[in-house]
Parts: sequence; structure tokens; C-alpha cells
Amino acid sequence: MPTSLADVARISGVSTATVSHVINGTRYVSPETVEKVRNAIASTGYRPNPYARALRTATSESIGFVASDVSNSYSTAVMRGIASALRTRGYTLLVADADENPTLEHEAIDALVERKVDGLIVAPTTSTDPVSFEQIEQIGVPVVLVDRAVPLELDQVLVENVGSVADVVGQMLDAGHRRVAVVGGRAGHSSTVERLQGWRKAHTERGLVCDEALAVLDVFDAGQARQATTRLLDRPDRPTAIFSLSNVMSLGILRALSDLHLVVPRDVSFAAFDDIEWVDLLDHPVTCLAQPTEQIGSTAVELVLTRIADPDVDHRVVRLAPSLCDRGSIAEPPR
Repeated sequence: MPTSLADVARISGVSTATVSHVINGTRYVSPETVEKVRNAIASTGYRPNPYARALRTATSESIGFVASDVSNSYSTAVMRGIASALRTRGYTLLVADADENPTLEHEAIDALVERKVDGLIVAPTTSTDPVSFEQIEQIGVPVVLVDRAVPLELDQVLVENVGSVADVVGQMLDAGHRRVAVVGGRAGHSSTVERLQGWRKAHTERGLVCDEALAVLDVFDAGQARQATTRLLDRPDRPTAIFSLSNVMSLGILRALSDLHLVVPRDVSFAAFDDIEWVDLLDHPVTCLAQPTEQIGSTAVELVLTRIADPDVDHRVVRLAPSLCDRGSIAEPPR
């Protein structure tokens, strides 16, 4: 039979109310008594019932995280940041995967709300679906969005995309490249839109005209990125530099370069948004814009706990800058 609160109280020689105060920190208890209760808890293996506690306190001390795609290393890195920040505050993290599917996202949000989470952190699968927006607005618990911007009055933690991409593409143009391709991303997603703006901005700042045919969007996985890159490099006026919009796209692009026996940066300059975990396995490491994933997660936790404490606090949109990891994969175009 599981150990009960009464068992802990009997062994430590105090009332059940005192044991409850020690566990929940709801009233001062002398250090000597706290030590007795903790020793009794340790010796019996007693574990508080979180569901009973939730009924008493109207809080589950849990936060839900809906990942847009848990197989993406970005999502897992942000999730680690969330989990670490919640752990120090005594909260439990519940995770659901939407698999880049708005329907699964809706179901995941509903399931977590039914489990009485105190708040939600959501990486949206879409930046354009009004049905998703309506659900998020009406879920009835504090919510923070990460990764993709959504046109709602909600707390959001995003990355600065435009200027950072403009800087890296600008390096390519300053090295002499005039045909810089960009690959990847769903055309309507805010991150894709903003990174494409950065690509255009780099050209405009230098008085150059973008060739929009070199922007290949609505590429959803590494296999499609591989095919798209192969088509780009089969052109008679093929690009001499390629910028990848995400880590998933980078894998497909690098496979296409390998298929064609092209070497970075000797034959093609290459840079990417998102760092690549296996970059040290490449013959030539890749210059990347690394997202501050741990900070994204911890900032989202800060915002959601702030809103739990004060539902009327002003909404905040936090933009965090990625870090440039310059690994020398941008060079002059081949002559």
C-alpha cells in the first residue's frame, strides 16, 4: 500500500497539517520539524499526489509545450531550455508533438488544457491559419508562442531574422557573388518571410537586383531541398552561393552538393540559418546563424509564469539575436 500523508505525520511526530505546510511551503515551520518531516518522507518514499494537490490549490504546477516538429533539433533544443527553466521553479513539463500538422496541433492543445496545465508554450505550425489563431485566443490559460510570429495580442519569443540574414548574405555579395540562391521554408510562415526579406535587403543595400528565380520556397524536408538544389545547380546560370533557411534544408542542400561533387567553398559558397550539430563531420565546416535555443526556452518560461501570476500584465514580444558562427564557408566565386 502506498505511503500516505498520515504515515509521514505519524513517523515524524507532527500533524498532517504540518507535513502539508512543509511540503507546500505554505507556513513557517521550525528547521528541526522540517528536518523530521523530510527524513520521514525519505525513509517512507512518500510522494505527494499532484492531482489531489491541484484540486486543493487550483494549480497543477505543470506547463504544456506543443512542438511544431519534435524531430527537428531546434524543437528539442528549445524544449531542453524550457524544461531546465521549469525544473528550477518546481514545475513539470508536458510535451506534445504537432508534426507540422495544424489538426494535430489543435488536438494537442486541447489535450494539454484538459490535463489542467497552468500555461502553454506553443511553437505554431502555421502563421496564417485563422482557425489556429481562434483556438489559441480562446483556450483560457496563459499562452506564449515561440519561433513563428502570429498576428495576435499574445506573448511571443522570436528570433531576429531580417538583419542577421542580410549580414550573412551581404558577406556573400561582398565576396563577389552575384547569384546567391536561398532554399527552404513554407512561403507563408513568418520565419520564411523574414529571412527572405533579409536576402532581399542585402541586395538592396548594395544597389543590386535579386533574381527571384533563385528563391526556392515551399520546400518541406531534406529530400525536397536536395532536389531543389540539384535543379538550381543544373541551370546554365547556376548560383555560386547558397543560403539555407533552416537546419533541415541544410542537410538536403549538402547532400545535393555531394552528389554533384561540389566542394564548399571552393566550388560553391554556403551558409545556413540554424547551427548544424554534425558540422564537425564535414570536410569544410559551414558558417551558420545559431539560434539561442536555451534562451528562447527560458524566456518563454519567464513570460508564461509572469502571466500566470498576473493575467493583466502587458503582452511582450521578445526578439533574440542569433549568433554568427563564421567557419569560413564563404569565399570568392570560382573563376
